[in-house]
Amino acid sequence: MSNSDGRAAAALERLVQDLDDLVAAGHRPDDPVRLGALMTLAVRLYAAGSANPYGPAALAELKLTPTEACTAAAALLHAQSLTPFEFGVWFSNSRVDATRRQEQGQGQGQDGQEQR
Repeated sequence: MSNSDGRAAAALERLVQDLDDLVAAGHRPDDPVRLGALMTLAVRLYAAGSANPYGPAALAELKLTPTEACTAAAALLHAQSLTPFEFGVWFSNSRVDATRRQEQGQGQGQDGQEQR
């Protein structure tokens, strides 16, 4: 790891801790533009930073309530003018579904029948 990678990792860790402190203190920012910019950057970091963003290791720290998850997902879909149907099509043709199918198929033979 280069020195710049170490500085970037440390800066990200400080940022995460600062944000965690704000949330813990009950801070509720009122500027949706800045929050949108923050969410954009967080999503870009998440998408770029994981070889398997849908795997257990990447998902382990996504500790959100169902309401928080749906609020964020709906905002992201709405920002791209996507409907839940379009997302469902993407989801079923993506790495997400391929990974799920692969995990389900591990207990099956080549003909798709469950092995005993």
